Amino acid sequence: MLYDCRKDELIAGIRFWNTEQLEQNSCSRQQINTDFTVTASDSITDKSNLLNIEGRLNLSVLGGLVQVSGAAKYLKDTKTSFIQQRLTLHYHSTSEFKELTVNQLPSENIPDHDQDIGTHIVTGILYGADACFVFDRQVSSDEDKTTVKGEVNVALEKLLGVISVDANADLHMNDNEKAAVKNFTCTFYGDFYGDFQLLSNPTTFEDAMKVFADLPKLLKENQELAVPMRVWLYPLDKLHSRASKYHKDISMNLIQETESVVESLNTAEMKCSDLLKDSPAVTFAAFHDQILQMKQNCYKYKLRLMNKLGSLLPNIHGDVMEETTLNDLLQEHEESPFNESDLTEWLNERERESEIIKTVLRQLKDYGAQVEVNIDAILMDLEVGNLVSYTFTSLNWSDIIIPKQKAYLSSSTKAENVDISSDIKQTSWLTAEIQKTMRRNLEIFKNLMNSKDCKPAKFIVSSKEMKNHPGSCILLYESGCDEAVCFTPPYKPVCPITEEVKGQSVVLKVVPSSCPATVELRLLYKVKQDTDWRSEHVLEDQDTVTLTDLREETEYEIKCAAVGKLSFTTYSDIMHLRIIEKKLLMALDCVTDNLSFTKSKCSELLQDPRTNTFSAFRKKIEDMKRFCQIYRQDFRDKSQSLIWSVQFCEEETCALTSLLQAHEESSFNKQDLKEWITGKEKELSTVNEFLQQLFDIGAEVNFTLDAVLSDIKVENVVYYTFTSLEQPDKLLSELESYLKAPTASRKKNPKTAPQTLTWLTGNIREKMRQHLIIFKESSWFLHSPV
Repeated sequence: MLYDCRKDELIAGIRFWNTEQLEQNSCSRQQINTDFTVTASDSITDKSNLLNIEGRLNLSVLGGLVQVSGAAKYLKDTKTSFIQQRLTLHYHSTSEFKELTVNQLPSENIPDHDQDIGTHIVTGILYGADACFVFDRQVSSDEDKTTVKGEVNVALEKLLGVISVDANADLHMNDNEKAAVKNFTCTFYGDFYGDFQLLSNPTTFEDAMKVFADLPKLLKENQELAVPMRVWLYPLDKLHSRASKYHKDISMNLIQETESVVESLNTAEMKCSDLLKDSPAVTFAAFHDQILQMKQNCYKYKLRLMNKLGSLLPNIHGDVMEETTLNDLLQEHEESPFNESDLTEWLNERERESEIIKTVLRQLKDYGAQVEVNIDAILMDLEVGNLVSYTFTSLNWSDIIIPKQKAYLSSSTKAENVDISSDIKQTSWLTAEIQKTMRRNLEIFKNLMNSKDCKPAKFIVSSKEMKNHPGSCILLYESGCDEAVCFTPPYKPVCPITEEVKGQSVVLKVVPSSCPATVELRLLYKVKQDTDWRSEHVLEDQDTVTLTDLREETEYEIKCAAVGKLSFTTYSDIMHLRIIEKKLLMALDCVTDNLSFTKSKCSELLQDPRTNTFSAFRKKIEDMKRFCQIYRQDFRDKSQSLIWSVQFCEEETCALTSLLQAHEESSFNKQDLKEWITGKEKELSTVNEFLQQLFDIGAEVNFTLDAVLSDIKVENVVYYTFTSLEQPDKLLSELESYLKAPTASRKKNPKTAPQTLTWLTGNIREKMRQHLIIFKESSWFLHSPV
């Protein structure tokens, strides 16, 4: 039999030798062999390798030069989805090999090359049969991927066990295996004809296992019906020099590149099929139509490419055209809008868009919103008042590649394709900024649905092209109005600011809203433990609100509310406020007033000229004044800070009572200071009384004893000495230590007995009187400086 390698076809009806010559030079022998393979791959290369089809022949299959049948139909069975799980069990068996020896056959009958009837003669045929069991598992989007993977693994292990050399081909399946493979369908492709055909093709996994078990017996009993599996060719020009020599092979590199192109187009179609089944394409016609158009364009282009390939191959094999023409075809493909890079980028963007739209749709449906197409019909429903729609606004995006593809497919020559390419790159409408907008609108839509303040409304999902609002928009159809407005929530208002707290009233500063979506501004307040808010309307030109009749020692929550359309309300942060008990504030003021009083009494004493007589006495007064001033400022700062913290609920009221308690336990307490001042006034008065009597008898104040003693005119000196004025003051020492100590460790030293804050006791006064009498008696005959 003749074979034309240029077209990869058998030429029937032409014989160079008679039957006797052929029988004398023919022989046959049994060649029994059986092989099994399991694969999960569905690529063109792996499928052709499984059936032992060489690259050049596979190229002819792709170009339509070779029509496949029997088990070879498996080559045309391509997965329609990437989520579809596929396993293929291949059964390969050979039975006989027939061979023709041509070196003894006469060559006179071989035609000259000008007759051009073929390129080779078939010299060997291997007979047998192939069978392919294709197991498919369709996977829905809501199925658990782990479960599906587990089922596929069970099926794969079962098939591997069946073909294992060491196994006993146990085709029985337990309940777990049956449950795992029940969702698999089977498509059978086999080289079985006539009496060799199966009674029925298997459609389930279990059916396939039964057929697989019967195949060896079937082939053994019907070996004469085996089909040619592989042929060996001998060039005619080696038998006769005048025979056709026009045959040229194509490089493997070009074959692989061509297969890769077809594979990329198959991949694009499969991805489009998956996208069309997903909820965004099912829900929105605009998104669906773009995907469908891409799938149809890829299919049309693939047919066109295969037709071109089918016309080129015979000419290249016959040396009519150079191999470079196939390379030119591939280069033309790379420059077309169907090149793998552009398709991959386009599909990746659509997959990303589909996933995000699907996520948004799922959440909207979970909230209770349904997709609606005919909004006009809903608006005619009298039971529907306000209508709120989460609207996808960019699904009718302006695509760049699809128009290019249409123009490319409509052209008939390469020259017409010159202007198809463009420097403008395909970009997705779904930018990062638009994603943020869609997410923000989703949150607003959810808040509208869940808000107890909003007016009643029907909530739906729709699609409408709105270039001014890319991504999504919340459309509002208010009751009785057919025109939609894009709903915008009011801006978050500024938290109210406390301007003044006076008694049981508080004056709050409010910032008027600059947001056009704000219809009304309100001030809300309540006792923290309560659930119901009280409300005060804020006028447009009003910047303060006064709250009255607030309860003492009660924590309030206060906030501003910006009210928009549908009464949708946006709230400011909550401000916490406590009205401090008036008695407590008065107690704090009393402390500072008492310290101020003590300080002023010290000032009065310092202004008294008598105080300047003795520096030790004056220094004590100055120290007391200074200590009171320091402590008063410190106490005032602390109390003001704590009042603020307690007022705004950062501290509890007990912080103020603790401050008062600490003050009472300190040496700056009112009683001690009052006693000290009283004592110093008494000391000053008493000392001055004694001084006056001393002055009356001629004594004078002198602090320079050495100078007096150095005067030779002075023979005797009598001093009346005040011995307690420079005595250390215990209270002043305590005050100084208290101020120097760290704040946390400031504690008053405990008193074991009532403390005397002056040295001027009754006994000391009596001694001073007696000393004065003695001094007077001595003054008659002595010069007596004091």
